[in-house]
Amino acid sequence: MTKKQLRLFLGSFIVTLILMVGAVALVWQAWRVIVPHFQGLGGNTANRNVVSFHDHFGLDPEIAGLVMDGGHLQDGGTPPIIEYRNGVPYVYLPASFLQAHVDPFLFWDDGAGVFFASTRYQMLEFIPGRTSFYVDGVSRPLATPVKRVNGEVFLPVAVVEGLYPLVVEYAPEYNIVMITSALEPQTVGMVSVNNAAVRYRPESRSPIAAQLSRGDEVVVFSDDAGSFVRVRTPQGLLGYILADEISGTSLTNRFDITGRTRILHDWVDNTTPRPPRWDGGKINLVWEAAHNQTANAIRMETPFHRGVTVVAPTWFDLDLETLSIRSVANRAYVDWAHAQGVYVWAKVFDMNNATARAILMDRDARRTVINQLVTYVERYNLDGINIDFEHLHAPQGPYKIQFLRELSVAMRDKDIVLSAAVLVPMPWSRFYRRGLIALTVDFVMVMAYDEHWSTSPVSGPVASLPWVQQGIIDMLYEVPRQQLLMGLPFYNRIWREVVDSDAPPTTRHLGMNATREFFAENGFTDWEWDSSIGSYYGYFITVEDGETVKYRVWLEDERSIAAKMQIYAVYDLAGVAGWRRGFESAGVWEVLYHGL
Repeated sequence: MTKKQLRLFLGSFIVTLILMVGAVALVWQAWRVIVPHFQGLGGNTANRNVVSFHDHFGLDPEIAGLVMDGGHLQDGGTPPIIEYRNGVPYVYLPASFLQAHVDPFLFWDDGAGVFFASTRYQMLEFIPGRTSFYVDGVSRPLATPVKRVNGEVFLPVAVVEGLYPLVVEYAPEYNIVMITSALEPQTVGMVSVNNAAVRYRPESRSPIAAQLSRGDEVVVFSDDAGSFVRVRTPQGLLGYILADEISGTSLTNRFDITGRTRILHDWVDNTTPRPPRWDGGKINLVWEAAHNQTANAIRMETPFHRGVTVVAPTWFDLDLETLSIRSVANRAYVDWAHAQGVYVWAKVFDMNNATARAILMDRDARRTVINQLVTYVERYNLDGINIDFEHLHAPQGPYKIQFLRELSVAMRDKDIVLSAAVLVPMPWSRFYRRGLIALTVDFVMVMAYDEHWSTSPVSGPVASLPWVQQGIIDMLYEVPRQQLLMGLPFYNRIWREVVDSDAPPTTRHLGMNATREFFAENGFTDWEWDSSIGSYYGYFITVEDGETVKYRVWLEDERSIAAKMQIYAVYDLAGVAGWRRGFESAGVWEVLYHGL
């Protein structure tokens, strides 16, 4: 090769090399721009791994999953039952799932062996295995019975879709049961590309749950996931897809269930609060202690103050021996109250846990008590029933709710106001389910007193302002304000403490006037107002049987009640309820009259 040829060869080689390097650089720059755009699409991606639904979540593919609207609910609870008959799958939903997510009032009565569903006006009863059920005691045919398996009740889809506006679908490919709220519009969209990746997380490198085809319909949720949107596939899988792979989104009702056969006249809705059966304005209720006919006669000697709207006499208590109600009701008292424009909501109370447990957990005993109350309402011309069960333990909580549901149904045609008194919310008393009580009765009275109870290990006020206010705030998380009555104490606890002793204090309770008299008789009149507590404070020291004793009290009187009424006003409650008539000083009624 000549020198000239060599120079030409080297020049061509260098030019070619430069062009090749430039081309590689251009390709690299294009790759850096294009690849991120296509990550997650049907073409090459950062992660094209398809991971099965069950593997990703560590689930047994033989156990059916549950998806309701946009939530995956396989949370360790009881799974559905899938039965195949002639190759056709039949789905049964666990009652525990329905109770948690659809209807909190579903109830299994273990003693009676009956499964209850209810509205405020109707009671349904299902016995597992039976091809009939009852609505208010009237038998109806049932094509597919409810089941009870390993202590759990399961409802067939026909029952679920007959009671609730739900659509239940089954996707055998993934063994998923899909439940959709049919009356709620959903956003749906169409997949606009082939091999669209539905990922478990809104990330390009997340594993793929499924690949969809152009034209597949998905339900779209409004989660903020950047360039991704959250979807539910036709097979019930939940995941994320790139937003620009979805087109034609619209808000629509996917299912028309207007022609579906219902079990009841209306769909069951047990989660929407209802207005109370009352048009009498703000309520000024007072409980009346009247445990015998002599007490009734004595109480009738003192007319009601003009501000009182409702009286709740203590006429009905539960009897352990007969599993029924003992009554001291008096028609003359009712007529006397009505003549003064005062409504009568007779009180039903429990004396101890043994009695409450025996009656609430016995279906026949509940029926006996409710039938008695229906009779008493008619016989004595009562305007309402007030339930005050304070001695329950956690196992009786659901039975109390069921009792109230049954009682509400029994009172539905009689225009009877149903109310219930409850303790201030505390961690140990969550089982009372105050929110469910409010969904069942017309009014709930919170007994905003006994902050320091009769056997308290330390002395303190009956109802300090901070404690009362916190109790009302806690109640309003569960009970609408238009249903809530604030309980007021008309009594005082006088604390007796032995000085220089580790013994706990003892107490006695007196009315407002009697408390002042007791302290005055012992030479004390210098009351000091404690604005942080919202009451007067007083004490005196004396010697009894050689011991130095200190008596003290945080006084409930007109001024303390007026301070509590500020809490009532701030939260605009339905009214107040005072315990009890005869303990109050005369000025209290004027405070309440002008404060309501």
